[in-house]
Amino acid sequence: MAWSVWSVDTVTGDDRQRLPLPDSFSWSRVLNSGGSGSAVFPLKASIFSQLNMQALLRERSRTLVLDWDGVVVYAGGIDTADYDQPSAMLTVEHSDVWSILYKRLAIDHREPIAKVIDQVFVSKSSGTVAKKFVELAMQGLPGMNIELPITLPADVSGSISRPYYGYHFQWLRDVLQNLMKEDGGTDIDFRPRWVDNKLDWQMRTGSLASGSFEWHSGVEKSDITGLSVKTDAVKVATACYAIGEGSGVDKLARSVRNFTPTYPFTDRLTTLPDESSEDALSRFALGELNTFKTPTRQWKFSVVASGTHKVSDLLLGGTAKIFVHNDPWLTAPSYSNRIIGFSGDLSENINLQFQ
Repeated sequence: MAWSVWSVDTVTGDDRQRLPLPDSFSWSRVLNSGGSGSAVFPLKASIFSQLNMQALLRERSRTLVLDWDGVVVYAGGIDTADYDQPSAMLTVEHSDVWSILYKRLAIDHREPIAKVIDQVFVSKSSGTVAKKFVELAMQGLPGMNIELPITLPADVSGSISRPYYGYHFQWLRDVLQNLMKEDGGTDIDFRPRWVDNKLDWQMRTGSLASGSFEWHSGVEKSDITGLSVKTDAVKVATACYAIGEGSGVDKLARSVRNFTPTYPFTDRLTTLPDESSEDALSRFALGELNTFKTPTRQWKFSVVASGTHKVSDLLLGGTAKIFVHNDPWLTAPSYSNRIIGFSGDLSENINLQFQ
């Protein structure tokens, strides 16, 4: 059981070439957000001198893929390359496909700027709206290098019926973040994988809860180490407000309040200057209240990559049941949480985050 590192073409996911293991390789995967890391290559080593490392580590054009026994765990496009000549050490920073998508506008790039069109959705789920915008952001004219090896999910019907106006020139990141934060909003994960020896990003949407994992703490030969739990009430809110487009008395605004609070009253205000849908503002405000009406509790611990649940089996959004034995603070027999992130390096130590 071991790690392998590969270099592939960022746009096509093809041209897969295996690399010798670097001196170090950090990485992370995060639900509803992007992961990143860095790698250090000792170019003086003879095993590297036999390869065209400038081509294989070309910024943006190449993506590094990390797999565990043939199953992709992480992939990240190369952002920067920092070369130290005296030591011949090359440090590259890399980030996953979110970093590319977040630098694109939520528009049809096939159209000239004067003809940017509106996008209208009828009875779609938030996950499908997110999928449609990602699809839109990959459409362009020949030669633009706008395609990405992303497999999109099927459409799902839902309660969203609304236009998005092209003249707002919204960033894709803003559209996706709002869709994730609103009430009943979608989760989003771009899961890297091999498909016919090519890198493919599987876009997963909806309420991601696939995968069931169990761990025990406080017993002999436990699979986990370094368990910690942080409860944070700093952002707790009793009333949430979403402010949309407009000015003066015409400014759109929606709010929602918790009428059975157990914490001192606080407000939370979010401005969405390009939002013209009152329904969307209402969903956003309710989504914020659902998130922040109680403190967040984040769990962390480490496992072994080849342990009971292998690192290649982990799924963002998966349900983790943690059994705690003989603890003075964690007094319940078990706790259920979602996996919201995991990270590591070239060792077998995998750091997990739950909420």
